[in-house]
Formats: sequence, C-alpha cells, structure tokens
Amino acid sequence: MAAYNAQDYLDTALKSVFAQSFEDFEVVVVDDASSDNTPQILAACKDPRLKVFRNETRRGAAFSRNRAIAEALDRRYVAILDADDFWAPEKLERQVRFMEKHPYAAGLGTYVYETDQNGRRNKAVRFPLYPGQIRCSTLFRCSLVHSSVMIRRSFLVENSIRYNESFSFSHDYELWSRAVFAGNFHLLPCYLTYYRRRPGQISSSNASAQNKHALQVYCNMLKKMGFQPKDEELSAHIRLTGMASGTVNEQEHYRDILLWCIALYKKNEKNPVFRPYLLANEILLRFLKYCTMNSLGLLKTLRLMVSLHWNLSSLFFPYFQLFQRMSRKINDV
Repeated sequence: MAAYNAQDYLDTALKSVFAQSFEDFEVVVVDDASSDNTPQILAACKDPRLKVFRNETRRGAAFSRNRAIAEALDRRYVAILDADDFWAPEKLERQVRFMEKHPYAAGLGTYVYETDQNGRRNKAVRFPLYPGQIRCSTLFRCSLVHSSVMIRRSFLVENSIRYNESFSFSHDYELWSRAVFAGNFHLLPCYLTYYRRRPGQISSSNASAQNKHALQVYCNMLKKMGFQPKDEELSAHIRLTGMASGTVNEQEHYRDILLWCIALYKKNEKNPVFRPYLLANEILLRFLKYCTMNSLGLLKTLRLMVSLHWNLSSLFFPYFQLFQRMSRKINDV
C-alpha cells in the first residue's frame, strides 16, 4: 500500500486486511510524506504484521508502490491495496487458493463493487475473466482494478516489471499494459474488492493529466501491434474506447471508427499480437458499445455491425459475453 494524506480512509483499508480469513501475510505501507494524520494512524496500529516506511519528501504513488514491493522480500505473492479501497474478508484466501492451484498464473484480479465516498456500494462491475480476453480488452480499457490484483512475486522479478515512475497518473494501467503480455492474468468472478469513488481522488481531480498518460499507454500498445499511430488514428482509438466521449459529433464521423476497427483487425492478422478471434470479439463488443454510447440508433447500429462482421472475414458471435460483463447499479441503504 502507498498512502498519501489518507487519514479519512486508511483505517478502513487496514481493518479490511487484518480481518482476512487468510492470516499468513505482512502489510507493507509506504507513507509518501503525508502531512495529515496518516503517520499517527499507522503508528497506532500495533499488529506485528504491519511494516511502515516513510518517504522524507513526496515521491509519488508509483515510486512508493515500487518501494513497498521491494520491502516485501520474502513473500510468494504481492497483493495491492490502494489506501482508500478495502477488501471482502475472504479475498486473500480465495486468491491464494487459485494461485496455488494454477502455478502458471502470473496474476489474479476480482470483480469489484464501486462505492461512494462513505463506502456504500453503488455499482457492481465485471470484467473479462480469461488471459486472452484480458489481453485484448487491455487494448481498449484497464481491465484489472488495481486494488483487486494479486501477483506472483517471481513473475515480477523474472520480467523486471515495476511501476513506471515517469507516469504520475495511470501508472497502474501502464503496468498492466506490459504485464498482461508477459504472463497470464485471470479474474475471479466474485465481488471481493471495494473501489471507492470520492471527491479529490486521482481519477477525478486530474482528468487532463490522467488522459494524457492513458493516451501514451494506448500509443505504446498500438506500436506493439505495428502501428506508428498518426493523430487521426489515436483520435479514432480514444473515441472507440469512450475516453473522448462527447468531443466529436459521431453522427458525422462514425464511419471513421468503423474503418479503424477493421484496420486494427487487419494489422493483427499481419502481426499477430492477439489471438485473432479474441481480438475480433473484443472489437465487435467495443464497437457495439461505441454505437450505443453515441446514440446512433437501432437500425444504423445494426447496419454498422453487419458491415463490421462482413469485413472481419470470419464468423464471430461474442454477444453472449455481454451478460458476463454487464455491470449493474446497486442502492445500498
């Protein structure tokens, strides 16, 4: 855990760890030079499994997380928890059981409950479950919620995988964009992680900088496929992902996105980075979401989807996955 001015949520996060049914762990927290009561909250915790380190000056979340992982030298697995998130009591136990049963798994995430700032659930969020699906989905979105992931330490060491400290934001997405190509990541279809959305968190208060770093991740992955992405190609890609929703009148430009989808598939045929049928499935689902988000209408969407199917040259039908991935709203009282 990296913690910076986390006094409002840190106690809940720590309690969720110490309440785990799996007890053979240590908690490594790096306090990134907090100026609030974070140090006092950590000092008040007397559980011997807690190890606290403090940066003398603020170094950023990526540096602090790298330091935390480096300090946990003798553990088989690394589980990540952001200081404002928390876990279900059986989270570690179920993940360790899976990782022990699947020795070739590099990492394992979970389904997630999004909560408000008070920890009340408001959304149940699902993601792809299997390594190939997760790999393809990562081309369009971050499909591993940071606080949900457990990683095999040997995988991190053997592949020299660390957070990129030049990324002030989206450093988790940047890490996953490399890690999922170096090993097999899975997802437990269980809601074991609580992701808190709150005023002032990174993803809301620094949207412009975060989008800039996310764009760099997209650019790097497209280069991996063999593109030297031009501005118009990057623009099409971020519109397809939904990151730039509302910036362009898609009623006039949707054909550009259709052509970009076909270009992605054709490029992967020549330079296979993804399994073709898995990438085709992901493209179809992503384009369907694009059409829906931009209110292109039922008949136009059907025509566009038929055209996309035709241009992918094989028969793909991924739509049953919509039920597997469909998020739903919750109203906790």
